[in-house]
Amino acid sequence: MSETFWDRVAQTYDADQVHISGPDLASKIGARLAADLHGEVVELACGTGQHTLAYAPRCSSVIATDLSAPMLKEAGRKLGSLPNVTVRPADATSTGLPEGSADAVVAVNLLHIVPDPAAMLAEARRLLRPGGVLVVADATGQGLSPRQMVVSMWQILRRWGLRSGGGNLNQRALERLVHQAGFVQLRGELLTGRRMNAAYVRAVRPA
Repeated sequence: MSETFWDRVAQTYDADQVHISGPDLASKIGARLAADLHGEVVELACGTGQHTLAYAPRCSSVIATDLSAPMLKEAGRKLGSLPNVTVRPADATSTGLPEGSADAVVAVNLLHIVPDPAAMLAEARRLLRPGGVLVVADATGQGLSPRQMVVSMWQILRRWGLRSGGGNLNQRALERLVHQAGFVQLRGELLTGRRMNAAYVRAVRPA
């Protein structure tokens, strides 16, 4: 998806996500993030900060990044009361942040839309200290019934239209991408929701 698309949907993004994925899936992702993320965290493509809210209170600091200025504006409103969170513009494949500066890097619903997933994962690895944690989660149609798939596609088209783009990464494909990027100690799990599922992976940058 283009940056222009994200600019256009920034103000309705949270409501769109509820209609498309359902509130239960966001809650499940948030619970996993809160359990897996600690210390100094960098979030790639934070969007409106919806998922940041779930884990940030448990971390010493969070740098929440995104390319879209309107998305960052929404994130700033949502996260402004958290003194440990900094919101800043950055490309997920080239953030400009110092190498080895993060205990954890997180990206939710990014790998299935970013043009170069390998470059994004390379940047995440660059940002992490040895032993640092990578967490990625992406919405997927894996495990949905035919009826759920039809409803899901209808909701996406209804809210975002054909220009929303994006692919469909299943659990195995997501784990493969993370493994190929040089991460170890992979722990994968398919998170299931009433409307949509999510592929979830926690991994470690080797020492």
